[in-house]
Amino acid sequence: MAGALTEPQVAAFADELHRARLARQPVATVSGRVPGLTLEDAYAIQAAGVDRRLADGERRIGGKLGFTSRAMREAMGVDSPNYGWLTDAMRLDGPSLPAGRFIHPKIEPEIAFRLSAPLTAPVTAAEVRAATGAVMACLEVVDSRFEGFRFGPLDNVADNSSAGGVLLGPEVPLDGIDLRVVGVMVEVDGAVAHTAAGAAAHDDPAAAVAWMVNACGVPLEAGEVVISGGLTSPVDLSPGTTVTATFDRLGPVTLRA
Repeated sequence: MAGALTEPQVAAFADELHRARLARQPVATVSGRVPGLTLEDAYAIQAAGVDRRLADGERRIGGKLGFTSRAMREAMGVDSPNYGWLTDAMRLDGPSLPAGRFIHPKIEPEIAFRLSAPLTAPVTAAEVRAATGAVMACLEVVDSRFEGFRFGPLDNVADNSSAGGVLLGPEVPLDGIDLRVVGVMVEVDGAVAHTAAGAAAHDDPAAAVAWMVNACGVPLEAGEVVISGGLTSPVDLSPGTTVTATFDRLGPVTLRA
């Protein structure tokens, strides 16, 4: 579908979202102001926004998946995942969340892939596994730049799939691990909040990564990291909250607000 926005309009929305992130001041949704917004428009705004981060001196370190679970896609009224991009400024050292950095942060447990070889479309899940040097437990901080954390699916795409921050656990060789059956338990302040398995990410986290490579039209490079999508519903990260996700075979990862 052709885009509804002109290049100056794309640039203006990208600038607005860039400023919103830096100032931690949320803005109205794009879709609420552009009724004819298309997926092409949304990815154009996303790309322009990433360009602004790179112009500020950040470096791309990989990609991220969104809407990989059936439950999330049904809730958002979409039939496919989406993708966004990670930069080095999003890497968190942990275990404490940097104070005052986010607008309304939420946490999702995910399985991350460290690529040992480049991936160029078309690829399969098997080819993703063959190109994977290691996998890691991951906590993604999602942080929409829209008011009230309320947005439509195209807004989410325009906002770089709500990318905020990422905390990675130790690297673990894939070595034949079936990521579909890797379990995760999420504890919030020591109480179990969620449980899930890797298959929640597009039925197979490797298939989620393959979907991104095939959808984005941009090669993923050796050394880059791809986080394959939330395995549970997001957890609000209020001040003083501690979230720990413990993964089978991959170990725990903890973040405190």
